[in-house]
Amino acid sequence: MMLQIDVGNTQTKWRLMDGENLSARGCQITSSLLAKSLDLTTVSSVTEARLCSVASPEITRGIKQQLADQYDIGLQIAQVSAHAGGVTCGYEPIKALGVDRWLALVAAFKCYRRAVLVVDVGSAMTLDLVSPEGAHVGGYILPGLRLMRDALWRGTQKVRPEQQLESFAAIETVNMVVPGAGTEDAVNRGCLLAAVSAVEKIASTYPATVVITGGDGATLADALSLKTEYKPDLVFDGLAVEDIALVSG
Repeated sequence: MMLQIDVGNTQTKWRLMDGENLSARGCQITSSLLAKSLDLTTVSSVTEARLCSVASPEITRGIKQQLADQYDIGLQIAQVSAHAGGVTCGYEPIKALGVDRWLALVAAFKCYRRAVLVVDVGSAMTLDLVSPEGAHVGGYILPGLRLMRDALWRGTQKVRPEQQLESFAAIETVNMVVPGAGTEDAVNRGCLLAAVSAVEKIASTYPATVVITGGDGATLADALSLKTEYKPDLVFDGLAVEDIALVSG
């Protein structure tokens, strides 16, 4: 039973795999891990644990200790390497590439075996290009949907809502190009339009299969006018790649 853990800036997700079969999964706010353990109450047995983290080392240390205490196992931490899953890293030095981006693009290329544009829509939105031969060409980083919205709310006096929207899923994406009839609506539509424009511009310049992942990936995928592949578990899939680089936590 392999436990795969993806610690993001905002959310921490995990899934338990029995071979290729999903056994259990969960999610919690990353900041909560500074005060309490990862909620694995539904998990009775784990034989291997792999971690991808972009959060503080303190959280990684806490998860390592929890796994040792709860299941008597060590923690393997994913790292960026020069090559994995048929992909060659395009960054120099390679450690400058975020490990979550690396896992996602390796998993996407392994799945499709052709040119891919991997779009991860989380706190930040990243776009990474991989050539048909598996060369990571490079990528782009811009604020995620919520970060764009929150930046406007924090940085201006009059562009502030009376109450925050729960989710970008509430946006009528089919009418995205119609101007917003109120400030909140205008902000949400504008942020989504900016993200859509960036993805469609890059996709029109570099022909590739567009693979969408991340917490707000479904919202963006619905808004795009081009064909996409939505893979919410892409980072997890990267953790399962046989030759991904791992170090003991």
